[in-house]
Amino acid sequence: MTELFVIYVASFLVPLLFRSWRIAIWGLAVQGIILGVIFAAHHREWTAVHFLEYLFLFVGRGVLFPWYLFRCMKRSKYQSDFALIHENLFVWMMALALLIMAFAFGNQMAPESSEQAWQFGTAAASVLIGMLILCNQSHRLGQIVGLLTLEGGLTLTEFLSPHEMPFVVTIGVSAVIAVFVYTCGQYLLSQVTFSQPVEPLTGIVSE
Repeated sequence: MTELFVIYVASFLVPLLFRSWRIAIWGLAVQGIILGVIFAAHHREWTAVHFLEYLFLFVGRGVLFPWYLFRCMKRSKYQSDFALIHENLFVWMMALALLIMAFAFGNQMAPESSEQAWQFGTAAASVLIGMLILCNQSHRLGQIVGLLTLEGGLTLTEFLSPHEMPFVVTIGVSAVIAVFVYTCGQYLLSQVTFSQPVEPLTGIVSE
């Protein structure tokens, strides 16, 4: 199980290192697939609710949502460099500090179970890095990546609860997130030229 948490952490940290919106979307795909695998590992006896949530995580978040965002980005003809966080030492040190704090929090929450400590730490790191991405982003795709990274951390936290969500609530939450992703795709398409830099004013033309 620890290997899954390591892969999940890599899925939202590696895209920070590259100036590519494609890698950012692939990171979201890996997050969805790993969430589905972790969910399956947490449940021995399956019900209709479990199967629905697994399909939503593995197929929805891991395949359909990234494919839809990729398709929207292709249609928007966005070809410029894309970075999830600003490339300066202060931001990188902040990301490292948030990562250390997250796993220190995990060790405090579950000092006797390394697996639960990893899960707490991974969930906290996902939430904090998602918030860091949101703080550094004005691009629409970057805001979407930050929100879904943050939501993935909340989903990992939910897995730690011994209580299950009712079937109706599961359907409602899945529908809300699906509508959210669809709205995000239309949000991307509505700003075809958001990669164009703003030209500074050079002066006032005098007659």
